Amino acid sequence: MASQRVTQENFGSWIMKCNPAVSNLPELIEHGVSSWCVQKTYRTRLFEPGQPVLLWVSGSARATPAPGIWATGHVTGPADWRPSSSGEPPKYVVPLTLDFLPQPIPRALLVTHPALTDLEVLRQPQMSNPSFATRSQYAALQHFLRTAQTPRAQ
Repeated sequence: MASQRVTQENFGSWIMKCNPAVSNLPELIEHGVSSWCVQKTYRTRLFEPGQPVLLWVSGSARATPAPGIWATGHVTGPADWRPSSSGEPPKYVVPLTLDFLPQPIPRALLVTHPALTDLEVLRQPQMSNPSFATRSQYAALQHFLRTAQTPRAQ
């Protein structure tokens, strides 16, 4: 299936992908996240402060850490070029906030939900950032998000 075009009518949330082989996930969890690299496309022109964002950690079914949704947050401003401090080329980034979930929502659980079988990040896992969830998909994800945000029993 071809990539679905994001519109104001079908937008539910942005999904930013994190490859733990490239990004230091424990460091992100410890120090927080205030921006994320994205590909400059028509989608990045749609970013608005307050729009919901989910962080998807990618990987194979048996990967460690487990692939799935690891954080929730929101966009805090427009995407723009940000110079690199290490002499690398500038990167296109979106400012955002992310709060890591007490317990990530594993992909293995999400793929069993009938409303999420067509979720873009599942259909096209190699697609560049940002991915997105439709309104109905984001509504279906709310159950999982509420459950994941409940603190674990000690």
